[in-house]
Amino acid sequence: MTMGFHCTDCVFGEFKKNEATGAYQGCCSRGYILTDPKNYESPANRFADEPERLVPTIDPFGKEYLRKSNICERFVSPKDLPNAR
Repeated sequence: MTMGFHCTDCVFGEFKKNEATGAYQGCCSRGYILTDPKNYESPANRFADEPERLVPTIDPFGKEYLRKSNICERFVSPKDLPNAR
């Protein structure tokens, strides 16, 4: 696992593990499509062995998301929410 934040650390990301395959799939409620950028075959690239490998690759408008990190600029940590303790 790499250092830094991932979509798994964001309040807008949700990840599920398929018990049959052991692979994770993620979604972003902000509209980004999360895929494994090292896998170029769709729909297989929407699954990963580790949820941290899923990063934004398509923006909410359906265009390629040219990211500079593993997270988008709209990342929100649970500890940054107004009611966080």
